[in-house]
Amino acid sequence: MYNFKLYYQCGKQQFHNIFQAFEHQKQTGHFPKFLVDPELLQAISNRKKPKDISPKAIKKLIVTRLKDLRKKYKKLKIAYSGGTDSYTILKLCVENDIYIDETITVMASLYGDVRVDLEYLAGLKLAKAYEGTKIGKCVQITPNVTDLQYLDDPNWFLDTRYVRGHYLPVRPYWLGEIIRKEVAGGDTVVLTGYEKPKFVIEDGKPSWYVDDKTAGELMGIENTVPVFLDKENPDLVISLAYASLPFMQGLKEGQYFSYTTCDSQTKMKMLDAYGYEKTPFNFVNVAKLGKQKYSFNTKARYFLKDLEKHGHSNYRKKLFDAHSHIANLYGDLPHAVDTDGRLVQPVGRLSQKIPILQDKFGG
Repeated sequence: MYNFKLYYQCGKQQFHNIFQAFEHQKQTGHFPKFLVDPELLQAISNRKKPKDISPKAIKKLIVTRLKDLRKKYKKLKIAYSGGTDSYTILKLCVENDIYIDETITVMASLYGDVRVDLEYLAGLKLAKAYEGTKIGKCVQITPNVTDLQYLDDPNWFLDTRYVRGHYLPVRPYWLGEIIRKEVAGGDTVVLTGYEKPKFVIEDGKPSWYVDDKTAGELMGIENTVPVFLDKENPDLVISLAYASLPFMQGLKEGQYFSYTTCDSQTKMKMLDAYGYEKTPFNFVNVAKLGKQKYSFNTKARYFLKDLEKHGHSNYRKKLFDAHSHIANLYGDLPHAVDTDGRLVQPVGRLSQKIPILQDKFGG
């Protein structure tokens, strides 16, 4: 059983939902801290820089681990958005004869609107080319009108079926709950991409960290392996970090750095340095349709327009009312939520940080 532990520590209590932690904070005054698996930190701390951090060497680390997981589990599945992380996992499996039982893609539109689902459809097109040969089945999960009923519960955001970690969706997107059902029984492993390495400059040098924004979506679910954050593949985690260093020249004290903070040209160079596979679609490679603040990205905006078009404009009101409710509940808590006046999002939390030294992690 593989258990990658991510959680909020609030006093002596642990939570997999930030709003549950906020409730505890209101009662006890304990501040919720975001913690990443101590086994990962132990595996990478004081570990020497790998001699070879070339893209070829990084790919070899990934492939070796994927083959190992294929041997250990009866079924191997990929949480597949079609972005560069999940596409890299899929492509390396296909190219190295590592059979994938299923890819799992959660669509955005309730009505099959291509504009809403464009990013996922692009990824599915690439995966379906191998369906029935290298991939057993490409599972496409489409939300429906009944999935909007979660908003009828004024406290839906406290339920881990809808919110794990930090992510507060604008549209129905229950990835955590879907994956939890997929791995029930223990003989299945679901591979995830999570985010690329993230850093902050402290004391004049970069420190590596994990944040709760995306990694937290699968908090508390066993047998989900974050391929690029895998505690059983520490050299990969470290190699990706060192491959990032050339792109961090000239950063100032306290400045944050990651793939998402870079311009499109730099992003493409980083994909090459990481050994990641680029898709044929540039808008996917540079994450043009996602990553906006308050999760109000292109997909979400098109989703809401799609609902209004089909007579469900009341959803929009319920959504904004729920966000106002959250702001009223937690707006006075320190370092809890931000708002743009209509939508809210929890303030991001960073895990324990590890400084990157010239020849080793930490110290």
